[in-house]
Order: sequence, then structure tokens, then C-alpha cells
Amino acid sequence: MGLRQTRGGSNYIGYCADQNPSRVLVYQPTIDDAEDFAKDDVAKLLLWPAVRRLFSGKKRDASNTIRSKRFPGGWIKIKGANSPKEFRRITADKVLLEEPDGYPATAGMEGDQAELAFKRCLTSDEPLKAAGSTPTVKGASKIDALFEQGTQEHRYVPCPHCGEMQIIQFGNGTGPGIRWEPKEAPTHAWYVCVNGCPIEEEGEGEVGGKAWMDEHGAWRAHAPENWPHRSFHIWSGYSQFAQASWLELAKEFVRVRKDPNKLRVFVNQVLAETYVVRGEAPEWRRLYERREDYRRIPAGGLILTAGIDVQKNRVEVFVWAWGADWQSWLVDHIVIPGNPYEAEVWTKASEAIQGHWTHESGVELSLTKVGADTGYATKQVEAWSRKHPGLVIPIKGANSLGAPAFAWSSVRESTTDGKRRKRGLRLGMVGGHTLTLELYGLLGLDPPTEDEAAEGAVHPAGYVHLNKQASEELCKQLVGDQWMEESGNWKQVHATEALDGWKYARAVLIALGAERWSANRWAQLAEALAVVAPSTAGEDAGDTDTPVPVPAKPAPPAKKSRWETVVHHNDYTAR
Repeated sequence: MGLRQTRGGSNYIGYCADQNPSRVLVYQPTIDDAEDFAKDDVAKLLLWPAVRRLFSGKKRDASNTIRSKRFPGGWIKIKGANSPKEFRRITADKVLLEEPDGYPATAGMEGDQAELAFKRCLTSDEPLKAAGSTPTVKGASKIDALFEQGTQEHRYVPCPHCGEMQIIQFGNGTGPGIRWEPKEAPTHAWYVCVNGCPIEEEGEGEVGGKAWMDEHGAWRAHAPENWPHRSFHIWSGYSQFAQASWLELAKEFVRVRKDPNKLRVFVNQVLAETYVVRGEAPEWRRLYERREDYRRIPAGGLILTAGIDVQKNRVEVFVWAWGADWQSWLVDHIVIPGNPYEAEVWTKASEAIQGHWTHESGVELSLTKVGADTGYATKQVEAWSRKHPGLVIPIKGANSLGAPAFAWSSVRESTTDGKRRKRGLRLGMVGGHTLTLELYGLLGLDPPTEDEAAEGAVHPAGYVHLNKQASEELCKQLVGDQWMEESGNWKQVHATEALDGWKYARAVLIALGAERWSANRWAQLAEALAVVAPSTAGEDAGDTDTPVPVPAKPAPPAKKSRWETVVHHNDYTAR
């Protein structure tokens, strides 16, 4: 369990081809990932002098395709773990699981992918089963479970001062671990060993540093009784790359520690540890009691997106405004009663998403992007989405807990001869787990107190604002999912239409490329509305080619608030 396992897997494939001819089976999270791995990683491997001579010179024949390469005495096949058929009618000697925490929960109805994959080498005389992945969430992480079943080996290194063998750990600021100063803007970082010895990363004089420590290190098992199932953990603190220096890790931690969503990425991808999800969702009544009295889009809201949730007797539209520092404001909640299989419902939905909402500056804004749930009345939603190209993205929830917040699917439509259409329908695949964690983390942020506000304090970045018209039911829906650590999954404890609406609106904001917008781009939006964007947003990001959304038009005299027409179907660390 740890980092850079893909490079290790490629090296092992090269070894098998050159030194130990074998049938090598590699599983990536999806078939698309398998094709990318074949094109990006395996293609480079085939250029290595030691293995280049072993593979067929023809670019494409029966034994040499994008995901299948044959060499004397063996082959490499690269499969996707999202399809049950990828586990059938194949036997191998070596089975490698790449990023299993990114796999769907199961392979269709056939069960756990690791169990299915490892059975592929059941009859081999020289079987090898291996898996490598960045971990995700405690209780749901496949790689964490495999690690716990093994020898649990960690890298022990000696202190260059006292010689004590120990694990390098990030620490909590009081015991062994990385220390830095100044606390809020590190310019110097060092390591404190278990006996209190200060260690400089590059060493001092004849005293060694991190490189010397690793050179004299050794792997030690915490569960040797689990032999021969060996498992290993390594994290970025051991790396000798400049971007993984102790100082750089300290800077990154200081930058993300107050944002639970960024902190989760740090825990997973830097510390190579599972993230412990707080089991309890935010308390809905606290959200209800902190609602605010705004009817127009507040000054900080610079762009509008919407999420559409489809139920068997209604369609609900949730309109959200977003600011440069990722604060969000609920602007409108429109309920369209009726059977979503009826055309009239979608006619009304079209009218709803083509509306305008008045900004505090007096300018009217229209929706820039809309995410529409395809989980119910799928064909109807997809057909409706085609009527609004460039505005509506049909949304489908990704199966994997490790799925990114948003990713495009491959083209789903085919021509009459079976080929994919170049401009066919693509779905937005939404990582519901990732976005639920994000929302729950943001809902946990506290607004400034009255005294703090009087002294000029503002809402924290990412804060989620709710209008006074938001009902108790809507607040309950925002936190309708509960994480169950025992099962490693979410349990719905209340209706979740509002939660899903926020996730879809957030997902299409990502699809716009907004997370890569620079401060200047946000400032252009603010300038168009005659307001000032927070100066802290996007400072590290570059511009993208995505056009800057512009206001729809200057507002006419203030109209009646749409809130009055809403129909609610029911009233890590110690550092």
C-alpha cells in the first residue's frame, strides 16, 4: 500500500518478458483505464532495449492489439475491472491489480474483483498475485484490506545521531515526526526521531540525512504470522524527489489542513493512509437555524449551475451560485410535479433552466451548466439533454468509492455498423462518494459570530449558504446519507434530493473547468457584476480555454422572488 506502484508494475512486466516469460494479467479500474495504461505505460515499456526485440514487429495482428501483447513464452493482457466478462475464460501466471481502490464496488453481480482476478492464476505452477494502490476510505479501501491480511511491512531507517531504527512518520507536532517553522508559512523543516534527535533532510557535515537513512534501512513485518502473504506500506516522506522534501510536505499540509476535502487528498496521496470518514452527517437543525435572509444572488455569487434530480412523480431543480473562494449559495428550488415519462414535464424543465435570477448588483444571471440525473427515466433525460447541447450534461453516478468528482464517459452511441459516433452522447460520471464527503466537510464550517462579523470577519472559503426560505425538509435532505464504517458504504437515512442536487451542480462546475480558473478569470466575472471577487481564489491556477460566463442582461425592475413559487413536497489531525 503506498505510492508509485504503477512504475513498479511496469518494471515487473518488463522483467517477466525478458527474464521470466509468463502469462501476465493486469487489471485497471475500467476498460478505458486499461486502454490508457496500454497506450501510455506499456507502449513506453516496449521501447526498452531489453524487451523491444521480444515483441512482434507488426503494429496490429491477432497476437498484438492495444490491450494484448504476446512475446516468446508468454503474454501481457490488460483488462478493466468494471466488466464481469473481463474475468472470464482466462488463465494467467501473474495477476497484477492496479489501483484497486478505484475499482467499482463489484464486477456486476459476480462479486469482489480481487477475488475474481486472483483466481485466474489458480492452476499456474508459478503464481504471483500482487496489488498496488493509493488508499481511499477506511472500511471501504480494497488495498487497505489486502494490506491488513498480509505481513504489514514498513520501512525502518536508523537515526543518524542515535542509531535507533524507526519508521518515518508525519507526526502530530509533539512526538516523532516532521517539524517546521514558521508554523503558518514554513521555510525550514526537519525531522525529530523517537529519541528527540533533530535530523536535517540533507544531513549536516558528516551526519547523514534522509538519503543515508534510507540506504541503511530495512523492511520489518508487523504481522509476520501472515507469511507468505507479504504486504508493504510506503509514503512520500521517504521519497528523495525534490517535490516530496520534508519542507514541501509541510507547506502542503499547512495549505490544506483547514479544508477537509483537500486534507483527505493529502492523507490518501501523500501519507498513503486511509481517510477516516466521520460517521455522523452534519445535524440538519443546525443548518436550518443558520439560514440567511437573501432573496437575490449575494455579491459573492458569480456563476450559476443547477442540479436536476428525477423522481417517479416529479423533477426537482436546484440552482446554486458559486464564488471565487468556492462558497456556494442556494438560489432556487423548483419542483415540477408529474411523471417524467411525460413530455410536458420536460417542457416545464426547459422553461425552468432558461430562466434568469437577479444578482445583488441588479444584473440578471442565467445558468451556465446543468447536470441532469439519468438514474430514473434514463432515455427521457438523455433525449431532453440533447435538446440543450452545451448547457445540460446527463449525469450518472460512478460505482467506485474512489471515482473522481467528475469524469466524462466514453461515447455511448454507435453507428449502424457498430462504430462509436464521433459526436455521440457522453455522460458525466459523478463520484458521489467524493462529493458527499466534500459537502459534509463544508457544511461543518462555522459562520463568523456576530462579534467577529462586526470586526470584519467573513465566511470561510467553501461555506454553504442557505436562504431563509429553505425548509426543514430541504435541510434534512442535504444530510440524508450516513456513512456506515462497518459496511464501508453510505446508507440513506432520509430523502436525498437536495444532496444530489448540490452534487450535480458542483460536478458540472468541475466540468466547466472552474477549478483551474485563475484569479483574473474570477475577477472578470466580478467586474461584469460590479463586485469584488475574493483575492485568494485561484492564485495557483492557470487559465483554461473555457469561456468566462457573462451575465444574461441588465435586470429590469425587481420582480417577485421565485422563492415564493417553490413547491416543497414535504414540510486529521492534532496539528
